Amino acid sequence: MPIPSKSSISQLPSGSLLLGAFTLFTILSAHFDFKLLGVVELLKPYLRGDAYYLFRIWGSLWTWIAITIFLLAGHRAGQSPKGDKSKTVSASLVAARILISAALSGLLAELLKLIVRRERPAGLEHYVFRNITDHTWSTSGLGLPSSHAAVAFGGSFALIALFPQLRWPALLMATGCVITRVAMGAHYPSDVLAGAWVGWLSSYLTTTYLKQQPTP
Repeated sequence: MPIPSKSSISQLPSGSLLLGAFTLFTILSAHFDFKLLGVVELLKPYLRGDAYYLFRIWGSLWTWIAITIFLLAGHRAGQSPKGDKSKTVSASLVAARILISAALSGLLAELLKLIVRRERPAGLEHYVFRNITDHTWSTSGLGLPSSHAAVAFGGSFALIALFPQLRWPALLMATGCVITRVAMGAHYPSDVLAGAWVGWLSSYLTTTYLKQQPTP
């Protein structure tokens, strides 16, 4: 697989996307969360079996580990035995950026859950927040933000930044992942929106601070 050149790496939007995501999150949380939850849950009968698992695993870190291995294997398979070692290093950095973005997204989401402490949907018409003294260091049962959404979008945004031609397949899989989480009643829509924002932030930080080393 060809290494994306420095000029081909698309820049992720910054301030405008940040402000837009925050505004949308606020509106969604205040007015539409419970209504949208009920609407999306109507898709539950159609997201059984293979379709459900296909989208759900896009939010698993194991999937992004597999994608990283695939990228490295694809690059090395296309190299001659005496290939340029600098290009191999560069390909490794590209793959690492995608994996680090996905992993960082999941880590940030788990940390934010411990801070926000909003529980998953429980069939009530109001949010439930867990007391700080109740399972202080456990994220089990906490939903804001969604870790699956964070990993799915963190990996996808990093993948898109490096390989823009994969934009639509990556976004389709990430969107499918978050829809399954809401449809199954595991998250509020605002949980997955917040997770997507965490994913974007992680990919932005990763692509900004882990610059690709120039090749001769």
